Amino acid sequence: MGSVGLQGLVFEKFVNAKIDNSKTLETFSLIWRLLLLAALVGCAASQAAQEIQEGRRALLIGKPDAAVQHFEKAAALDSKNSGSPLQETAWTYVGCAYYEAGKYLLARQAFERALAENQNDDIARLYLGLIGAREQTNETSARQIQAGLQGVYDRIEYIKRFTFAGEFWDPSGQLSTELLESIKAVSAAHVSWSNVIPRVEGLIQKIENEIDQARRDEVTRYRGGSDGGDM
Repeated sequence: MGSVGLQGLVFEKFVNAKIDNSKTLETFSLIWRLLLLAALVGCAASQAAQEIQEGRRALLIGKPDAAVQHFEKAAALDSKNSGSPLQETAWTYVGCAYYEAGKYLLARQAFERALAENQNDDIARLYLGLIGAREQTNETSARQIQAGLQGVYDRIEYIKRFTFAGEFWDPSGQLSTELLESIKAVSAAHVSWSNVIPRVEGLIQKIENEIDQARRDEVTRYRGGSDGGDM
């Protein structure tokens, strides 16, 4: 039964019950407020997910400024949950849009906010490393990029091996291979940043595409429809 149905049931019980003491009244009132809050939170999360998908579509067609508007709306609605299997949050996507627009200071602020809310957001960590490398190529930037790539690799391997959706992820193994190669390139004694930065940027795009392709393949296999998704 959904939260709306539960609210109706509680309301019916509340109206019909013979409330003979204030404690019972307070209990019914508390349950009603909690169910109403759950319904509002669920609605906000759903709206945030829709805004994120609209933003991702805008990024796909090269409109980062329009994407920012969608992502910021999503962050205002539900900043901590985007439904991404890689644990990207709405603020991560805000940062991605600013990064694509070349607004690196704003992108950095968004990624730092994303990591403050979720330390497991490896995409945000990876982008912070890229921004650092663009500003000043140093060991700190290299470590951030390496940590971000390793985190993404580990998460994808976990999805592939231990989740029901895993069979739809990176079936050729090419994405995992490229992640390992990029980790090796960033870990080298002498890093060719002019090659590494665009290489990692392209790899992030492939990762986003993999998220959508895996979803489409799963829908085709089990649901026989479309989730409407994609970047």
